[in-house]
Amino acid sequence: MKAATIHSRLFAPWVDPIVRDLAAAAKDFGGEIESIVLDDLLPYYRVREDVERLYVLPCLAPNDTSVAELVRSRLPHARPLVPFEVQDLCWDKIATQKRLIERGIAAPETLITDDADEVARFVKHHTYAILKEPAGCAGAGHWVLWFEAGTLMADNGFAVHRVVLGAPAPARIVDGELRYPPPYYVQRLVGTFTRYGFEIGQVLRAYVVDEEIPFWSERYRERYRRPGDWILNVARGAKYRFVLSVSEETKNVAFRAARAVGARVAAVDLVRTSKDGPLVLEVNTDGCHMYIDRSFKDLPEYRDFFDLDRYIARAVLSEEESVGVRSLRSARRKSKAQPRRRR
Repeated sequence: MKAATIHSRLFAPWVDPIVRDLAAAAKDFGGEIESIVLDDLLPYYRVREDVERLYVLPCLAPNDTSVAELVRSRLPHARPLVPFEVQDLCWDKIATQKRLIERGIAAPETLITDDADEVARFVKHHTYAILKEPAGCAGAGHWVLWFEAGTLMADNGFAVHRVVLGAPAPARIVDGELRYPPPYYVQRLVGTFTRYGFEIGQVLRAYVVDEEIPFWSERYRERYRRPGDWILNVARGAKYRFVLSVSEETKNVAFRAARAVGARVAAVDLVRTSKDGPLVLEVNTDGCHMYIDRSFKDLPEYRDFFDLDRYIARAVLSEEESVGVRSLRSARRKSKAQPRRRR
């Protein structure tokens, strides 16, 4: 079986390290994962009929062409490990949230509306809430909302603005105001009110690969100075650390979330407090629109055991068929395809 990754050259600075790690892991397992650059298949309508298994990383199709249709036309026999439909679902955060709610998966109280008055009532009721981008943004488009002296305020970790809801698209800053168009995707900010103030809940990430969670990480800050610091995004200064054990309830919620979106590879973000949770914040996957952050590889305690790409490479090379994250496991699975572990 011929396996490959695919991405666009534009995203090479971010994707190349992932491609190298997947290829290196495949080599250790006695297999091969070739790297295909989508741009190289475009001239003269080049077609590769030998590729049977595909791992999709960020791609950009020309002239608003569908990436899925373009890839299918160039690699007609390739089956993506994460189907394009799943990639699209995880990219659309509102659709993902609706899917989680439909499947009865615990999540923070969420409001999806075009009504600015509903947003105001929601924020007043919960004191703090997060206004989220409808599509994946890695936290870059999130704003913490609260009322101050009767005025709706927003903080993204860099600046505080007065909020004007109902403005024409796109969202923008004008004269110190955040002018934000509908639809509004707002979640309760999960945390605890103490005598010292508001404390954000513990934010965990489960790395799911083929009905297995090989490891967990936690995102945190050493200090929280402003509401925007409660947006725990690594690009904004939050940090990673590995979590060695979680409750069975937390594991089961993460598995259910990955199954709900049908992802064999997923990063499931959850939040919990002593009274709340675990609650699912969102589900991400590698795909043509996005990729799972691997900044944890820079941690000094990082070992092969935490190497997400080794687990992904094993799944890409396996001979099993899959529906969502439920697998019909092949009896021919080889023991040498187990991730290496260091003491």
